[in-house]
Amino acid sequence: MRFLLVLAGLLLAACNDSSSSSSSPPAAVTGPQTPAPPVARQGLPEGVPPAARGVEPALPVNPAWPFSGSAPRTLGSGRYAGGAYYWTDFIYDANGALGPNPPAYRVGTPSGGSYHYPDEAMAGNGADIFRVGIGRDDTSLHLRVDWQTLLDPAVPIAAFALDYKEGGQDSLPGIPRITAPGVDALVFLSSAGVTVDRLDGNGPIAFGQIITDLASRSFVAQIGSTLFSYERPWKVYLLSGIHDGNGGFLDDNIAFRKLPTQPPVFNVAFRDYDDEPVANNFWFDQEQAIALSSGDISEFVLELDWNRMGETEPEPLPKGYSNRWYVSSLSGTALKADGQEAGIDRSENPVTQPQYYDAVQPYGIYVPENYQESENEPTLFTWLLHSLTQNHNQYGATVPNFLDAACERLRQSICVTTLGRGPAGFYSGPAEVDLWEVWRDVAAHYTIDPERVISSGYSMGAIGTINLMIKYPDVFAGGVVLAGSHADSPILPCSPGTSGCAEPKGPELMQNLKWNGYYHAHGSFDQLVPFVDARATVDAMKSNGYRYVFDHYVAEDHIIWTLKDAAYSAFEEAAKWMVGWLAETDTRKQNPGDFIYRWEPSAVAPTLGIGPQGGWWLSDIAAVADVDFAEIRLDSGALPERVVTVNFEGNQFLPPNDMTLSPALREEQRWEGDTLETVGGTLTVGLENVAALTLDLERAGIAGRTDREIQLDSTHPVTLTLTGLEPGARLMTGSETGTEESGRVTLNLPAGAGQVISFSAL
Repeated sequence: MRFLLVLAGLLLAACNDSSSSSSSPPAAVTGPQTPAPPVARQGLPEGVPPAARGVEPALPVNPAWPFSGSAPRTLGSGRYAGGAYYWTDFIYDANGALGPNPPAYRVGTPSGGSYHYPDEAMAGNGADIFRVGIGRDDTSLHLRVDWQTLLDPAVPIAAFALDYKEGGQDSLPGIPRITAPGVDALVFLSSAGVTVDRLDGNGPIAFGQIITDLASRSFVAQIGSTLFSYERPWKVYLLSGIHDGNGGFLDDNIAFRKLPTQPPVFNVAFRDYDDEPVANNFWFDQEQAIALSSGDISEFVLELDWNRMGETEPEPLPKGYSNRWYVSSLSGTALKADGQEAGIDRSENPVTQPQYYDAVQPYGIYVPENYQESENEPTLFTWLLHSLTQNHNQYGATVPNFLDAACERLRQSICVTTLGRGPAGFYSGPAEVDLWEVWRDVAAHYTIDPERVISSGYSMGAIGTINLMIKYPDVFAGGVVLAGSHADSPILPCSPGTSGCAEPKGPELMQNLKWNGYYHAHGSFDQLVPFVDARATVDAMKSNGYRYVFDHYVAEDHIIWTLKDAAYSAFEEAAKWMVGWLAETDTRKQNPGDFIYRWEPSAVAPTLGIGPQGGWWLSDIAAVADVDFAEIRLDSGALPERVVTVNFEGNQFLPPNDMTLSPALREEQRWEGDTLETVGGTLTVGLENVAALTLDLERAGIAGRTDREIQLDSTHPVTLTLTGLEPGARLMTGSETGTEESGRVTLNLPAGAGQVISFSAL
């Protein structure tokens, strides 16, 4: 996009003392592994790229942990399982209280707290609690803390505050300016070992041992079980901070950029969605920040019932809005060439930073209240892609009425937003890999309908929606584009910088969208995506004769749009369009008789398992060397489509209503006609800058036909592979012949127009 896009972030602001440590490398996807959850393939349409069909890496487990259960995949939730209790905390929420110097890098997605991580070994996130485990066997109490980011075991410290008997005290010695009611003991876990303060005036004393394991980013403490009483349920608090090197919390106002009245605590566990409402809560840390400013963490408490340790509760799958986590195939230096192994790159850039390098990544998910697991009646699945400077909680935090309309009130759909490694991934490269791996994770835990998937997005999310549909037109039923574009108009110059004219690409690629539904809404005074770009994008759909709806909001801009939510009818109209489009088409296009597939070789990333790959009965595409684009035009007479009339209707006035005072002009292009084309056996192939392709003749409808032939035009020599052939089939063209082997034939053809491939049987 143009250079104005970089302003988006600023404008969108609102027993013994022994200790041991493993020497495993700090990679979250190596070391001892537990089985990954099964992948439900039925939730993935056939056209998804290889990145969606991989196997999720298994997270290592600290070898000192003796229990078999696992923590929930839903952040902010817990369960009893396998003889222990497990809690999964919100991640990237270890931001402390709101200090005097909020960081610039979270202008777009403000955190509740603003503490700073001063040392490189802290990786911008070194006190972030990920998972917690509590269990007891015949000899020991076991306490486990897994860290979201851990490069050096010397960085973090965790403190369990335990209330297990009558009485207790409110202050927490060793953790300044923090209170919690009725605490009987404090247990500190750090690289210095395990210390227990029973609040009897003797101070912290070394008990038990700690096993710190870099591979699992985990601390496990083993303490003699006779040290505590288990006769009644416990109340447990858990806090984290930066280790001072001597078993205590470092309290450094200047380094942490905090006030002297604020505690040295970065993270408090056991906060759920009642504690942290989603509204304006991008990292689920707003209430944590408020509590830390006052020093009172009494609301963030775990009620631990030892009599339930034998239970195994099911995996929490809450309805409504929540965050989940998955394990990415990418992490650390695979994402940053100059070598950030984990954590957050908190460079002071309010638009493109931070970036997130941990293998464990969060995503936002909305599950409708009437959701039921059913393979026979799967639930709709919808992408809500976030905009520049935003994160995976954008729609829950700032546009809840759109979330409600698109996912609950007007249509019941599971809706998902990825973090995409940061605020500016544009859903390409690693950010695209995240999308496919999140889709795989959702399909592994919910029954979703792969045939009626719609992608939608605002601004950068709108651009991502268009690009994804262009690359994978057979995957999506349709797309919703809100304040985005794909075509740079010829009126304005391209933007400077790394994106330049490379993004968006222009209207030619939109030829791929013949079979995808398309809704677009845009404001006249859009500061970041000029209206002329949106107009050029829509004109591409119009000139191609494709179906679309375009709502032009004559008095709207780019920024205020998202702040209006319910007061801007574009969100409601977008959700209505989703309902209407699926009512009209039912599913994504399954097997078109004709389509155009245009791509840019630079977008192919085989090592990531993403990029243009063809669609439907076209695969294994390759472009000739050193070209900017390649294009394939296919038309099978054996797959007759409707003979349609393209009807255009413009300047429909959408008056202000009870939702908005903003009028709009709607234009719409529809197809009408039900007569089918005449059936024949000719397959027409037009190639520009194409070096290789594979066509499935069975899916193209011509396999086995007596009148079949292929008519081919190509600008360059091409390797053409044909599959779906019956045994003994023989192909001839010019001097080139081929005989079927295992249902396929490969022909090496010259450049030229009017080439005819004929068929005969042996």
